[in-house]
Amino acid sequence: MDKNFYDEDYFEGRGSNYWWTVGSYEKLKGFPHWEEIMKFIWKFIDRGRLLDIGCAYGFLVREASKYFESFGIDISSFAVKKSKEYCKGKISRASAVSLPFKKESFDVITVVDTLEHVSQINLCIKEFLRILKDDGVLFLQVPNPLFWSCICGRFGLEDKTHLNDFWLKQWQTVLEKSGFEIIKNVGMIAVSFGKVRFFIKSGKAPLLFPAWWIIAKKVFRFPEHGESR
Repeated sequence: MDKNFYDEDYFEGRGSNYWWTVGSYEKLKGFPHWEEIMKFIWKFIDRGRLLDIGCAYGFLVREASKYFESFGIDISSFAVKKSKEYCKGKISRASAVSLPFKKESFDVITVVDTLEHVSQINLCIKEFLRILKDDGVLFLQVPNPLFWSCICGRFGLEDKTHLNDFWLKQWQTVLEKSGFEIIKNVGMIAVSFGKVRFFIKSGKAPLLFPAWWIIAKKVFRFPEHGESR
C-alpha cells in the first residue's frame, strides 16, 4: 500500500474504516485497551525501552510511558504530526521494514493493528529481531479475519488496506519460523461509548473475538559479527 494513502482521510474521513466503527481514529483515545495492553505486557517484562511500531497518534506510546521509556514510529506524516497533540513521547516517521535504530535497542516492541497492512512481512519481522534485545518481548494485536474479512466483507465494509488476512495459527507459525517463541495469545474486544468502557480478553475460544493479542519472546541470536545500524 502506498505510504501516501495513510493521510487524514484514512484516519478521519467518512470513507475510512474508523468512520463506520468508531467515528474516527481520534475516538480510540478513550478506549480501555491501551491501558490493558500495558498491564498485559507488564506481566512478562517490567523494565527497559519500548518501541510502538505503527503508533498512529501515539495513544499507546503515551500509556507506555508510565511503564517504560517509550518511543513510536509511523509511516504516516499526518499521524506523526497529529501525535504531538496527545503524546509527549518520542515519535518519528519511519517504515517498519527499515527501522532507524541500532541492533538490540529495545526490550519491548508493540505492533497494534499494523502487520496486517505490511506487504513485506518477513523483512518487517527481521527488523523486529534485529532491534530487540536478547529475550526481548514482541506484542502484536491483529484482527480476526472471520469478522473483518468474512463478515464485514459480505457487506462491503472490509478494510482494503489489509494485505495479510491471517488466522491466529498462521501468525503463530510466521513468528515461530522467524525466531520467536510464543508465550501467550488471547482473544480481545474493547468498546467505548462516552463514559461507558467495555473490555474483555480471554484465552478460551479466541476465534470468537474480533482481535487477537499475541506475546512472544525473541529466541533467535544474531551472530556476533553480524552488521548493525
